[in-house]
Amino acid sequence: MLDMLKALFEVRGEVIRRVGDRLTLAAVIWLAVALAVSVFVVWAFAELADGVVEGESRRFDRAVLLWIDAHSPEWLDGPMRLITALGYYWVVVPLLAVAVLAFYLKGWRLSATLLLVSTVGSSLLTAVLKAVFGRARPEVLDSGYAASFYSFPSGHATVAVGFYGALTLILAYRLRGFARWAVVVSGVSLVLLIGFSRIYLGVHYPTDVLAGYLAAPLWVISVGIVYVAWLSVRGLRTAEARRKGS
Repeated sequence: MLDMLKALFEVRGEVIRRVGDRLTLAAVIWLAVALAVSVFVVWAFAELADGVVEGESRRFDRAVLLWIDAHSPEWLDGPMRLITALGYYWVVVPLLAVAVLAFYLKGWRLSATLLLVSTVGSSLLTAVLKAVFGRARPEVLDSGYAASFYSFPSGHATVAVGFYGALTLILAYRLRGFARWAVVVSGVSLVLLIGFSRIYLGVHYPTDVLAGYLAAPLWVISVGIVYVAWLSVRGLRTAEARRKGS
């Protein structure tokens, strides 16, 4: 009987060790992919920023703004103003507070922390980049809609990814089946619409929005790397503790 119990504990310990090894391998693979994506994002942002600074994107930006203005129906103005409002801090902050509180009450404390760090970090990153590049707002269109501070990168696009994008990822991870895909499609659509609304209203160049979409993922990926590393260390410590206990 004792020999049988000993054998069972040995099998249990081996299973835990294999889980720990797989967790480490999964973490390594995820970190490698995240690093590759980060390198691409940094390169793409640097190329885009260089084009903006050198004035190479001016013709493209102007052409896109004029084309959208010429081909957009008048009834689109109201919905675009409503959608663009979702990217302002006076809307994002209350939604962030509600989401963080809801996650915390459900016991999703790490998800709550990740969402908070992603949103706040994206906002701070945008403010710093705007001050560094100091690009003036477009004066191509007269939509009657005004915006303050610098233009590059788009704060709305960055916050859209940092908050709505991160929220989408968290919920999609927790959900299954149709609900997961519904959240993903809705979240991605909202992020894209917020960015488009800034171009439609003439307060951002297309390259501003693209830069915002590139700046936010870099921060989100960095947060994700910390998250995966933390999960890996916690999993290995748990496996090791159980192995010693057996």
